[in-house]
Order: sequence, then structure tokens, then C-alpha cells
Amino acid sequence: MPRIGSAPGSALGFAGGVVATVVAGNWPVVALVALVAVVVAVSLVTTPLGAALTALQCWGLYGSFVVGAEGYFAADWPALAVLAAAGTASLSGLARGRAAAPSPARS
Repeated sequence: MPRIGSAPGSALGFAGGVVATVVAGNWPVVALVALVAVVVAVSLVTTPLGAALTALQCWGLYGSFVVGAEGYFAADWPALAVLAAAGTASLSGLARGRAAAPSPARS
């Protein structure tokens, strides 16, 4: 499956992050789990840069609207670590799957 570019992947991640924040914004743990799901899903279909941008955007949404008050950003470093780890784990799983696939030149 071809990956979508960084900019469209980042936009997809931002849209998913907004939806997750609106739906679960009153429950910080549920919101973080929903944002992790967004980061994982988008990381599977985009480039590493798109995945990193998605993780940063989801962290910003979490820090601004779930932990912070009324859009004021409160830096929640453990949440950034969780989101970055989710994106990295899904990208590494995708890379392993591609490495195990047979080469088109050898087919």
C-alpha cells in the first residue's frame, strides 16, 4: 500500500485529532487513548514526517483542550512521549512488514 505524503498525512492526523478531542475531551485518559489511536492509524498510512507532525498536533490538542483550559497550552511531556512512542511503534511495524515482503524485482 503506498504511503500518502507528509502534508496530507498531517492534515488527516489533525482532523482525526480534532474529532478525538471533541468526543473525549472531558476524560483525559480516554482522550489520550483516542489520540494514540489517531496517531497509530495515520502513522500506518503516511511518511515518518507526517507521523511526527500528527503526534505533535495531537499533543498540542491534548495539551490545549484536554489538560489546558480554554485553549491555553499546558505542556504535558508524558503525553508527548506516549504519542511519539505510538507513532514510532506503528512505523516500525510497517517497516518490518515491508522488509519481509518479497522484492518486486525477484518475482
